[in-house]
Amino acid sequence: MSKLMELRTEEILRITREKKRTSRVQLAKVTGLSKPTVSSIVNDLVRKGILTETGLGKSKATGGRKPINLSFSPDFKYVLSVDIGGTKAIFALLDLDGNILVHETVPSELFRNGKGILKELEERLERYIKKAGREKILGITLGIPGTVDRSSQVIKYMPSFDQGDLDLKSPLEDKYKISVLVENDVTLAAFGESWIGAAREYGDVVLVSIGTGIGAGIVIDNTVYRGYAGSAGEIGEFVTDWTLESGESSGFGRLENWFSGHSLEAFCKENNLPITVEGLFERMESDEKTRERIVNGCEHLALAFANSLMLLDPAKLLIGGGIGFNQYDRIFPIIDDTLKRVLPAELYRPDLLSRAVLEPYSVVIGGAYFAQKELLLREVLGGASRE
Repeated sequence: MSKLMELRTEEILRITREKKRTSRVQLAKVTGLSKPTVSSIVNDLVRKGILTETGLGKSKATGGRKPINLSFSPDFKYVLSVDIGGTKAIFALLDLDGNILVHETVPSELFRNGKGILKELEERLERYIKKAGREKILGITLGIPGTVDRSSQVIKYMPSFDQGDLDLKSPLEDKYKISVLVENDVTLAAFGESWIGAAREYGDVVLVSIGTGIGAGIVIDNTVYRGYAGSAGEIGEFVTDWTLESGESSGFGRLENWFSGHSLEAFCKENNLPITVEGLFERMESDEKTRERIVNGCEHLALAFANSLMLLDPAKLLIGGGIGFNQYDRIFPIIDDTLKRVLPAELYRPDLLSRAVLEPYSVVIGGAYFAQKELLLREVLGGASRE
């Protein structure tokens, strides 16, 4: 197939998905392509099961044949998406509209002990592949809490697992003969929120995920920005007080040492508090020392936000992740008040911050979107699976 025909096929697919329901006549009108060209492409997509004919539309007022309605088939293929978080991992099978069909959540300790990450992944992925059928899986996406080399997709480092230089893509592709994509978890969350979540109405958004660690996903002009080597958004490494942070880092980033699940758990241990991080937030109203610790951490977080806002000027800064989503109502007033004090008046807006809406499934939903961006057109034009 020529490059021109590929571009035309991609355009027809995009329009059909956006409009939900259209026809060959409408596609010819919107694209400016001839009716025979549109019919040729559409007929091929219908034959492959990517588009479905859904009955007759309305004829023109002047009469004539009724057009045949067309719609995208979200169950044409499925995506097997995995979110390997610092405390839990989510496995999910999704259709091409981002609907979660089957999912399970398991503790991340399973990946640290016993079989290890690769063997644990293989055993659990095997069940989903058997359930859906290998030929129905468009691709497998892995969202990991760390940095990923953009070209090789080798994991550079995962602080919460203390592992690096780890290749999960090659052995999984060799075993299953299905394309595997590895990406930073927060980048995938940004993909999800920009697709069908809180960022779908905005072209420029920063998503900050606060969980065991802190990371950011950046959407610029409706495209997730991953940086030259794939490390854009490592906000957990931001420096917010060099006088106190000039020493060596601990493996987690300097901002993460001020405010993250990792640092708040450390605070609980240091103060002999037999409670979870969630319990720590509940305690902040009744214990001054706890409140001071959380307020201090949020202020450092707000300084990192302010720097990001002044650098990128996004329409929205979304807050997600296990802590960010669940404790949003508690941390928002502290962060917002700090932003009022440090941002130039013309850059502060009361609607800058918002809670992300796809938690706890933003990463697996983003994985489904990422797989489609990378693999769907190739599948349509001739097959994406590795044979």
